[in-house]
Amino acid sequence: MEWNKLVPELLVANYPRSKDFYQNLFGFKLHFERAEDNFGYFDLDGAQVMLLQADASQHQALSRAGSGLHFQVEVAAITGVLERLMAASIELQAPVTEAWYRADDIEYGQREFFVADPDGYLFRFYEYIGERAVA
Repeated sequence: MEWNKLVPELLVANYPRSKDFYQNLFGFKLHFERAEDNFGYFDLDGAQVMLLQADASQHQALSRAGSGLHFQVEVAAITGVLERLMAASIELQAPVTEAWYRADDIEYGQREFFVADPDGYLFRFYEYIGERAVA
């Protein structure tokens, strides 16, 4: 596995619950874990994240500090993640949409949706659908 140069470490209220959510619903694989520290390093096709259980005061203070932040994760197809979330009755924060984002004279397209993890961290999962010239 290649280590990314920037990997977010998310403080979570309950590591076992978050670990289960990230593995079974988001589809991340556990790369390594320090169970005695309630810490895990996860990977989803190159998208990497660390989870660390924090005490209640740390978690509350730091989750407020990161409000407004969301994580974008590219997957080959969003259907697998969506199916797992729906089967677990997890509500999406924003429905699946097709979005086109301009970079100079090219627009890049993606099908995307937003969902929150058990600690309220917001994720945008997307699949790439192509590019086109700016109209």
